[in-house]
Parts: sequence; C-alpha cells; structure tokens
Amino acid sequence: MLIINDFFKRTKEAVSNQIEYLKIATNGKILTATRFMGQKGYQKEDRKDNIFIYPPIIYHIMLFFNMFTCGKNVHIFEEEPQLEKRLLFNLFNKNVYVSMYREPFEKYAEHLKKYKNLKAVYVELEFHKKELIEFGLDKNIIHVSPTPAKIARKENKKKFDKNNINLLFASWNNKEGKPLYERGLVYLLGVLELNPNMSLTVLLRDHNTKGFLKMIDERNLNDRVHLVDIEEHELEEYFDNSDFVVYAIQKKLTKDVPNSLIDGLSRGKPLILSSVFGLSREVKKAKVGYIIEPNTEPFKFKITKKEYEEMSKRAYEFSKKYTRENYIKSITKYYED
Repeated sequence: MLIINDFFKRTKEAVSNQIEYLKIATNGKILTATRFMGQKGYQKEDRKDNIFIYPPIIYHIMLFFNMFTCGKNVHIFEEEPQLEKRLLFNLFNKNVYVSMYREPFEKYAEHLKKYKNLKAVYVELEFHKKELIEFGLDKNIIHVSPTPAKIARKENKKKFDKNNINLLFASWNNKEGKPLYERGLVYLLGVLELNPNMSLTVLLRDHNTKGFLKMIDERNLNDRVHLVDIEEHELEEYFDNSDFVVYAIQKKLTKDVPNSLIDGLSRGKPLILSSVFGLSREVKKAKVGYIIEPNTEPFKFKITKKEYEEMSKRAYEFSKKYTRENYIKSITKYYED
C-alpha cells in the first residue's frame, strides 16, 4: 500500500503517527513532503523504514513516478480536496482510499464523488459519516475509524486534590495564525486567574514562546504555568501527573478529534474542551469532561473528589475504542487485495 500525505513529522505529529501505524500494519510505503515542523527530507533512517520524505517540488514529481510502481491501491490522508492528486489517481486508474481528518463539507464531498475508483472514505466521527451521506456520497463506502491514542491505556491512579488541579495542554503549535488566542491559551490563562487552585503545564513542539511568556508574566502566573520540552519516553508521565487534559480552541482550526485529548482519555483523564471540536458531542454524551463555548468568559471551576473520580472512570472506559488496534482494523478490513 502506498500511503500519501502532504506533510509528515515523525513521532511529533498526530496524523503522522497514524500514517506510520498504517504503514507498519500493511508493510506499506509512505510518500510525503518536508512542509512541517522542520522535518528533514530523505533521511537514511526514514528510508530504511520505507518512509520517503522529499522537498515539496520533488515530492510532486515522485508522486507521478510512484504511480508506475506502487500497485493498484493508494491511501491518501487529506485535509482539503486535492484536484491534482485526484486527476493523477484517475489517470492511472488507482483504487483510492481516503482518510479525512477534519469535518466534511459539501465541496469536499463533490471532490470525492469524482474519483473513478473510490473504494473507501474514513472519517473520525459518526456524525461526519452522516454529513457525507447528506452530501450524496454512497453510505456503503464511508467508515468511521476512531482516532488512536499514542500512549497505552491505563487507569488514572493520581490522587485528586481539589486545591491543586493540574491542567495539561499538549497541542502546542505557535507558528500558524494567532495561535495563543485561537488555540485557547489566552483563555486558559484567564481560567488560572479565576481559579488560584489550578496550574497549567504546556508541552512544547516549537520554541516560539516569547509572546506567551510575556502574557504569563503580565498576569503574575509564572509559578503556575510550566512550559516544558519532553522526550518521547516522558509523555506518559506528564499525562499521568495531570488532572485534566485541556484544549479550549476558539475557532475551527485543527482535527475534529485532537489526538492529545484521546491520549488523555486513555489515561483516565477527563477533558476540558471547546464545543468547536466534533469530539465534544461524544464527550458530553459520555460525561467525560467539560465543554466550553468559544469566545466566552473563563469559568470558575467547581468539582468534588467523588465527581472527579467517577468522571475519570468513565473517561478510561470511554477510551476503549480509541486504540491503535481498533484504528488499524477499522481501515484495513475494507482494503481490497
């Protein structure tokens, strides 16, 4: 299986991790570009693992040449409709499998209908499937593939202290748009100001922190906000030391099911998330977190130890479907030989 995406950052980016899980399961090949987070191209270690990362211009050239050697099937991960790839796959009469990782919209559905051999479309949530059906796509080719947690499932063993609540934000990206506002970090500083019993840990993916550090200093929150660089093996520790995993995004910006929130659930951590995310519908139904509305005032937080422990147990139970095994099975069972 040839697996294609326009960007890739090994181990550091959620969709890239999902692509690599699929590559391993299918003994496939990844073809991608150096567009994201300083990813270097054509590294020996990557090529050894059948991952080929090229500068953007060369990437598009290699896409064409790979059509001659990749076999009948291609799996593409798409944020937006990509006309050039549709024309290319139609020209070579490929069986196409598409993973969508944003909420569908009508233009995207019309794009999908124009593939000659569209075999399957994978979406993150059940209501995404319903939207595509409403847009006229064949319901028999639309499948829900639950976003996999990166870290192993484990019950929450941390003792809850309502006087010392640690929030974890693990979706840092300070290179696009107005991320401090749009990703809810300004909002979270407001939450800390209203709730002196709360602290915030932010896991960094880049070091564009100057503006955020200034905001922290202006609010006298230096001792309650911790920005940390971590290694891969430390990830579980930071999730385990948190009480809630938070992502109070203020506008539609990223995946509808952020992987950092799924990782939190997998360790039994309740969520605080924005209603902007499609995942918020399931979180509300399962009672595994708090939903905040975008562009509203920060909230005064109240929860008892019993309420937290019950919510934590539900979060862990809810995470059962978000495993790597379920993710791979939900995709590969619809592959044609």
